[in-house]
Amino acid sequence: MSEENKSNQGENGDSKPGKKKPNEDFPIQEYRLVPADQSYGGYEEDEINLIELAKTIWDNRKVIYQFVAAGIILGVIVALLSPKEYVSDATLMPEYNTESGGGTSGLLQQYGGLLGASGGNYSSGGNVIRVDLYPQIVQSLSFQTNLMNQEFTYPEYDTTATLYEYFMNIHSPGALAYVKQYTIGLPFTILSALKGDPEEEVVIEAEQDPEILSLTKAQMGVVSNLRERVGVSLNGETGIVSVSVRMPDPKVAAQVAKYTIRELTDYLVEYRTEKVLRNLEFVEDQLNKAEERFQEAQLALAEFTDSNQGNLTARARTEQQRLQSEYDIAFNLYNGLTQQYEQARLKVQEETPVFKVLQPVQVPVNDETSGTTILIVFVMLSGIASIGWIFIRQFLASNPFKAE
Repeated sequence: MSEENKSNQGENGDSKPGKKKPNEDFPIQEYRLVPADQSYGGYEEDEINLIELAKTIWDNRKVIYQFVAAGIILGVIVALLSPKEYVSDATLMPEYNTESGGGTSGLLQQYGGLLGASGGNYSSGGNVIRVDLYPQIVQSLSFQTNLMNQEFTYPEYDTTATLYEYFMNIHSPGALAYVKQYTIGLPFTILSALKGDPEEEVVIEAEQDPEILSLTKAQMGVVSNLRERVGVSLNGETGIVSVSVRMPDPKVAAQVAKYTIRELTDYLVEYRTEKVLRNLEFVEDQLNKAEERFQEAQLALAEFTDSNQGNLTARARTEQQRLQSEYDIAFNLYNGLTQQYEQARLKVQEETPVFKVLQPVQVPVNDETSGTTILIVFVMLSGIASIGWIFIRQFLASNPFKAE
């Protein structure tokens, strides 16, 4: 290249000294393709080889057989020693009202027969107490306390006692309960023995408050046990209330279920009719007083009339008018209260709810303790434990701990 050309290039700025070239600001990036076996070689080593796991389990199948055999033996023992429990069920349907209102619902109620629709809706408004509160009523402390102190007949022991006496002195919890008490619960048993059972406090009846319940620790234990055994459930779709009682004796379960239904319905009837019954008592008391007043006024008027026949003095006529007025007032009051009394009686009958028993209480025949279920659970647990032991033993063998 001539000197002239070099000078022209310098003038055009292509080769001026000190000026950066365009590719120097943006350097060329290079990319290389690396084989997958070189970059992911360690990943294949971390993958779980299912075939290897299956082979490990198959090679140690004798361990699984031993664990499962032990589980079957334990399951059979537990199934045989488990106390039998019987469940007695009963269902009842409370009284429901069909609410109706103005507007659209009123029109539907009037013309629902023609349109094929109904203006009412499923509601428990007529019961005052919502039906979904029935389980809470049965689980309440006052209800369970009355149930605990109720006497029942126990044919197996040929005796009659309360549920508190039954669970504290008569009923035997079974061999498993004793095994649990002196194995897992041994520390608590020792602590209870060291502390000693506190004696029940004797409370003077004059100092007892009927609105405050005072229960001992043993009584609260029985109440907690009964809360697990006695239950009430509600079917939200049909409105049917179910009562379920689980007891060690089938006849006792039926008796407790019957008592629960009776006490629940009595409680609801008492709550529903409490106000109208008070009104009825008040009207009846006023009616008795009005009857006495009417009889006294009637007798006074009759005596005055008999003793003053033919006496037409002004004083006699005035006294006769006064007695007649008292008689009229007493008669009107007595007549009005008599009508109110009859209306109050009808109101009580109207407000008394009706409970229809759909399924009566039945003495259960079969117990709820399923030996097959217990055996299956023990077999499954023993199988899982055996597989876990195989891999733990393999891990310990491949990673020995060196003593320092």
